[in-house]
Amino acid sequence: MYMKTKQKKRDIVTFLNPRTCGIYKNGGTRFKTDPTTGRRTHEVDNELIDCVEAFLASKKSSGDAHVTVSDVFRSGVLVPTYYDHRYNDPIEALLKEHGISATTIGDLLDAGTITVRGGHGSPGNDQRSGSIPYIKVSDIRALRVNVNPTNLVSESIAHRFWRGSDSGLKAWDLITPNRASSNIGEFAIILPGEEQIVVTKEVFIFRVTKNDLYDPFYLLWALSLQAVRDQWRRIALMQTNREDCGDRYREILIPEPSNNAWARKVSKAFSDYFTTIASAREAFNPSIASDSFVYVATASSYTPDESDTAG
Repeated sequence: MYMKTKQKKRDIVTFLNPRTCGIYKNGGTRFKTDPTTGRRTHEVDNELIDCVEAFLASKKSSGDAHVTVSDVFRSGVLVPTYYDHRYNDPIEALLKEHGISATTIGDLLDAGTITVRGGHGSPGNDQRSGSIPYIKVSDIRALRVNVNPTNLVSESIAHRFWRGSDSGLKAWDLITPNRASSNIGEFAIILPGEEQIVVTKEVFIFRVTKNDLYDPFYLLWALSLQAVRDQWRRIALMQTNREDCGDRYREILIPEPSNNAWARKVSKAFSDYFTTIASAREAFNPSIASDSFVYVATASSYTPDESDTAG
């Protein structure tokens, strides 16, 4: 909720962003949980009334913000969540604790350090028969693109959505949902051999260009920090009945590497882990492709067969 007030002859918009209102979605009373025992208490969890009472008493409350009308018009957003400092407090604390500078995704895009694109589209349910994985937003989990064997399309359908014979994706691209998903801001990395997939449009696909400081593993490390992930909750706002990032994702802050050695050091675990998986996959795929058995799509990378051209 927001309220317009006068402060020092300037128009000020006061935003209140309570996260609870004392009831659950089913209408039952919502109680606070003891953080030590994990058990519900008998105290009603109602941030809404707490925020209103604090506002009426001219006191601060959790998540409140006071923004000039000109700043609101400049941002084009009139949603309390967007101005709630609690979502940016963790990244600011992290940067201060480690003495790190920050940059934004928008800065990296403008500098050409990274590029961004969307996905391909969504084949109809009646078109999901073939051997090429169709990836939905719910398939992007645990830093990986997870193939659902019930969502496969034929080669001809894939070419239609790719607008050519190639997906346009490359190994080590990073991907995250940007609409209609609870895992907005959760990134996965595309491994070698996983490029030929059809991806829903509702994603961001980031690619790191040749750069001395940034590589895909550093970017994935930075985007996997909880303090960075928290910020996506601020910029992913409801649009009709679906969360949407708009172009506000450009505001996401990430640590800026001071030098190449530091960047490689902090992201080494990510680099070691995913290059090891890629190497193992490189040996695994030919092995199962050369035996006499047929495997599910989750076990093998896309390999078209003669029956896959139908559709």
